[in-house]
Amino acid sequence: MRKHKTIGIMGLLILALCVPKAFSESKSFQAAPATKLKMPETPAGRCASTYVESFNSADVTKMKSFFKQYYSDSDLKERSIESRLKRYYQLREIFQTLTPAYLGLSLERQISLLCTASGTDNGIVFRFQLRDAKPYKIEFMTVSAINIDGVDFSSSNATKEIQETINYVANRAQPVDDAMRKDTVEKAARGLREEYLYPEMGQKMADKLMQNLSAGLYDEHKSTGKLADKLTEDMVALCKDRHLWIEATNPLHDQSIYAYNRSVEDLRRDNYGFRKTEILPGNVGYIKFDMIYDDEEALEIAASALAFVAHCDALIFDIRDNIGGEWGTAQLIISYFFKEQTITGHSYDRTGQIIGTGKTLEDIPGKRFDPALPVYILTSNRTGSAAEGFAYILKHFKKATIVGETTLGMAHPSKELVINKLFRISVPFRRSENAITKTNWENVGVIPHIKVEDSKALEAAIEEAKKRRINPSKN
Repeated sequence: MRKHKTIGIMGLLILALCVPKAFSESKSFQAAPATKLKMPETPAGRCASTYVESFNSADVTKMKSFFKQYYSDSDLKERSIESRLKRYYQLREIFQTLTPAYLGLSLERQISLLCTASGTDNGIVFRFQLRDAKPYKIEFMTVSAINIDGVDFSSSNATKEIQETINYVANRAQPVDDAMRKDTVEKAARGLREEYLYPEMGQKMADKLMQNLSAGLYDEHKSTGKLADKLTEDMVALCKDRHLWIEATNPLHDQSIYAYNRSVEDLRRDNYGFRKTEILPGNVGYIKFDMIYDDEEALEIAASALAFVAHCDALIFDIRDNIGGEWGTAQLIISYFFKEQTITGHSYDRTGQIIGTGKTLEDIPGKRFDPALPVYILTSNRTGSAAEGFAYILKHFKKATIVGETTLGMAHPSKELVINKLFRISVPFRRSENAITKTNWENVGVIPHIKVEDSKALEAAIEEAKKRRINPSKN
């Protein structure tokens, strides 16, 4: 359920921005064509527009004017205009000219945008953040290169994914100074000590982070993304818990690091994760869903999908791309396969006390499925978290056959904690125990009955379904 895992839909990859040695001011450039994207009329938007215009002009005087207008005297004293011009020449050598192509996020004092560049096939993500007092001066500006090969910017379907990618890349490029680095490590360590599921391990991880901080092992990590990744790496090296991570956030735009925490409009546009419902040849039902939600509308969509396949002779659930989320739709679907309310497991807190009991629903909006119905669940090595719980329960209660690959092995529910304005941490705080196995799938995954590559899982399930259909004479 980690948010940035969903960004892979577009296949945009963060690349290292290689900068050659500075070259002479006499280097000649061609001026860029007029920009196509209309920039917002905000302080940040005007700053970005002025920068692109100055950058493309090949006019050193205009770049100097930009620096004088948007950087404070103290900033220019710390780093001179001449030094900033050298950086400009380096970037100009790589990018040649810039064309704004897509807005990620536009706020009064902050803008994130994607530009194409005539000198490279990569896309360039910029973030301009202004200080909170007039006259507005730049607090920081970041530049990141990403792979945009094959991206169709004219496609309305790609809009949300492009915006999320721009914002994700920009969030991870933010600068981190010594004070912020120290504050982040200290507060992350405190969160581990006070909240992590296993207290002894929480203390061990906290001690390790503080030791590394004292030893200066984090000093070289000067961007939010690099520091977040290093801290996550050090924590997971000890506990192996994939629900534990630190991620960069936007200080001016409050947003969860969890993929399922999205606006209602986004969830509706995404159909609450339900991708496809159909009847395959041989009267085999097929439902593909990629997220799990608690919302009432999500439950209604799930019930409608189940009603559509109510009279099938075999049923396939495709969760190969399901990264988890909440639990509501999974609990509802599972309940259709139990004649009466059944305890499926318990959950325990960090003291070992039972804090919850998992049950199937006593009342459901449709007809329960025939116990003889052959049910298959398609899994992959991308299937995670609550989606694994869905497969695990139906497998061990002998309600379904698992086909595909072993899943990720993420069994510990987690909660999101704010570290500071630039970072949040996902901390596992309880564990689940299945009523049948008396354990869970943490670091083991859900192991399929029929092991095949995920790309061949549907084909394999269909072949098995044809052999076991309730009414094999039907076509």
